[in-house]
Amino acid sequence: MEAGDRIERHFGFAPIPGSHPPLPTCLFGLLQLDGIYMNLETQRLFMRPIRAWDAGALHRLQCDPLVVESTMQGIPPTREMSDARLSIYLHEWETYGIGVWMIYEREDSGDLRFVGRSGVSRFGNDIQFGCALFGARSGQKIGPESLKPVLEFAFATQPVERLVALIRQTNTRSLRMTTVLGFSRLEPVVFNGTEYQFYEMRRPPQ
Repeated sequence: MEAGDRIERHFGFAPIPGSHPPLPTCLFGLLQLDGIYMNLETQRLFMRPIRAWDAGALHRLQCDPLVVESTMQGIPPTREMSDARLSIYLHEWETYGIGVWMIYEREDSGDLRFVGRSGVSRFGNDIQFGCALFGARSGQKIGPESLKPVLEFAFATQPVERLVALIRQTNTRSLRMTTVLGFSRLEPVVFNGTEYQFYEMRRPPQ
C-alpha cells in the first residue's frame, strides 16, 4: 500500500502455538491479544505486527528520503534488501513473540493512514528499539508516541534487564527522541565499522 492508502480497522493474524505470559495494564496504549501477536493503540495511532504481505509497504518506507538519510547513510535499499529486512522481522516475531509494528495514524474520518514502523529487535543479549517514519509525518511526535507502548510491551514479555538504542551521531531527530523517552546516554560504540551513540533504559523497579 502507498503511504496515503486507507485501510480497514480490522486485521486478521494467524496465531502462533504456545502460551503468552500475563500482561499488566498498558500505561500508554491498549494491548490486544491475538494469539501471540499484539496490536497496540494510543489515542491517535493503531499499530499491528508486521506481516509477509507488508513487503511493498515496507520497501516504500525504507526508500523514503528521510529514512534513507537517517538510517542508511544516504544509500537507498534495493527491494531484495528490504525483503531481507522483512524476513528478519518475521523471524523475530515467530521466535521471540516480539518485533516490529506497522504504524497507522487515525484520521478525522476514522480511516487509518500508514505512516511508518516502530518496534524492537534482538541485539546480542539485549533488545534494541527502532522507529522509522515517512518524512511527511516527521516532527509530529509520532515516534515517541508509538514507542512508549512498544517499550512497555518489551519489558512485560521479555526476560531482559534493559533496552538499548544505537543511533548515528548525525541522526539528530532520533537522538532527541531517545532522551525524551527516558534513555540514559552511555559511551559511543563502533558496530560494523560505524560509530553509534549508545543508550540504555533499565527495567523499571517492581
